[in-house]
Amino acid sequence: MINIDKYSLQAKILSLKLTGQVGPRTFAMLMEVYRTVDSILFSEAAELIELDGIGPSRSQAISLAHEKLDEAEAHIESLKDSDTNVVTSLDDDYPHILHELNDPPMLLFYKGALPSESEKRVAIIGSQEVSAEGIGDAVELSRNLAENDLSIISGLARGIDTAGHIGAMKCDGKTYAVLPSGFNQIHPAENRPLVDEIIKTGGLLSEFLPDTPTNAGRLMSRNRITIGLADAVIIGEVAESSVGTLDAAKCCHQLGKLLFVIASHKSAHFEKLLGYGAIPLMHIDEYQMILKAMV
Repeated sequence: MINIDKYSLQAKILSLKLTGQVGPRTFAMLMEVYRTVDSILFSEAAELIELDGIGPSRSQAISLAHEKLDEAEAHIESLKDSDTNVVTSLDDDYPHILHELNDPPMLLFYKGALPSESEKRVAIIGSQEVSAEGIGDAVELSRNLAENDLSIISGLARGIDTAGHIGAMKCDGKTYAVLPSGFNQIHPAENRPLVDEIIKTGGLLSEFLPDTPTNAGRLMSRNRITIGLADAVIIGEVAESSVGTLDAAKCCHQLGKLLFVIASHKSAHFEKLLGYGAIPLMHIDEYQMILKAMV
């Protein structure tokens, strides 16, 4: 019989994730049935297969998840070497606002600080290939909001994301970067110095192990965390080909988050964003509207 008490809660949850068969929604369902992570790890394939959505291969993988506990604990221990922390969705210091998602991340890796329950946060998102005007507007709006004690969240991508982070740091404000990869796979590479500045007052966040690379699915997964952590969302300039920003706007609409969009003749999909309930900002100095809405 395995001595499960010697393993950390982080390692127990990671062992389930390492099976490749347990994501946030499956984990939430298993917790509803079994009530504790230990009980999930002691479950048998024959009982798991009776649960909705758990087929033969998944039930077998979950029943053998305990075999990955040593590997998972080694991963958790190795995080200390890079000043990386990890919090689980069952921990008290996990950002409670993420529980509004129907698929909150099971594990949240972070450098620097986690978002505080007492702060107000605005996500600033948009496309990577944008005009100089679009970059300038995002920087200025972010700076104005950060000067009024709002924390800025974005995804560290080129373009509007980077502009949002820079705007906050221009006034020594707090900003958080949510990654679609692990911390050893920062992209774009030119933003690595920016990461060092972000974690001085804010934080770097990811649901992925450090060596996990970016892919299309993880970009979409990142969007839900960015939106989930925000009290309001601002969309900057949007390129015609921007699928991710539209996906984020849809997520925002589904969660009932306040959504604003910077009006620009260079931005595509403006009418579609208004259809998601976005409030247009005709001028950057209308940021006062956002401040009033956040009270």
